Amino acid sequence: MPKAYLNNINKKETNPVLVSLRSYAEEFNVPVINEEGIKFINQVIKLKGIKTILEIGTAIGYSSINMALNNDVEITTIERDEGMFNIAKENIFDNNLENRITQIFNDALEVDESTLGSYDLIFIDAAKAQSIKFFDKYKKNLTKNGVIITDNLLFHELVVAEIRERNLKQLVAKIDRFNKFVVEQDDFDTYIYHLGDGMSLSIKKD
Repeated sequence: MPKAYLNNINKKETNPVLVSLRSYAEEFNVPVINEEGIKFINQVIKLKGIKTILEIGTAIGYSSINMALNNDVEITTIERDEGMFNIAKENIFDNNLENRITQIFNDALEVDESTLGSYDLIFIDAAKAQSIKFFDKYKKNLTKNGVIITDNLLFHELVVAEIRERNLKQLVAKIDRFNKFVVEQDDFDTYIYHLGDGMSLSIKKD
């Protein structure tokens, strides 16, 4: 299979900090972006010369720490789960990144976005059912030609599966609704890529 071939030939993560964080996430079933997805984001950061990032959904801090260790960026990250927030805080501190990664403990839908700055990249990796609200709420915080990346748009391929369980079916329907919503935004040039767990790249138009 082509994907298996590429997985074998592409370099694997070797940074011990990032390998340890991913191992922790796998052991304790913490959903974090997969390696293919974060490598894609880091490439976008380099290609676009991105310096400021807003992340919606911190979890244990894996993606923000990864972006900070691989790029010269400053990150603001929002997390509503106190346990995850505290684990991320410890991980950020342990890697001496507290001056480059600013944490906000709050529900991203309740944060006053007008108190935040402008960002070259907004990365949405939080409650999947709220992606449209996150997109609409924070797009005004983008710089000129800024980028919004949203993860988990295939949701483990469930968006194309036959689902009977009611709650899961409703969640998948909301993800499908976001996918159709995001590609139709006239003020963005958007494409959804079949990498990671499905990622959209939305570039703000002039």
